[in-house]
Amino acid sequence: MALKSIQQAANTWGVSVYTVRRLAAVGLVRTVRVGRRRLVSESEIERIVAMGVPTAATRAKAGQTPIRTRRG
Repeated sequence: MALKSIQQAANTWGVSVYTVRRLAAVGLVRTVRVGRRRLVSESEIERIVAMGVPTAATRAKAGQTPIRTRRG
């Protein structure tokens, strides 16, 4: 299983690093923790590409609420 950084996943999906982190925080993207780094498997990157990246714009078109995380 090859692992890619959050930045590489974001570049592949055409979204920001923050979007990938938000998706991981709410459980829509599976990540692996290696030391202090969070990594995404290539199979997970391919799965998201196949189903479409769930960004705020695509969720709005589908009539779903935007993805939000609460900090604090």
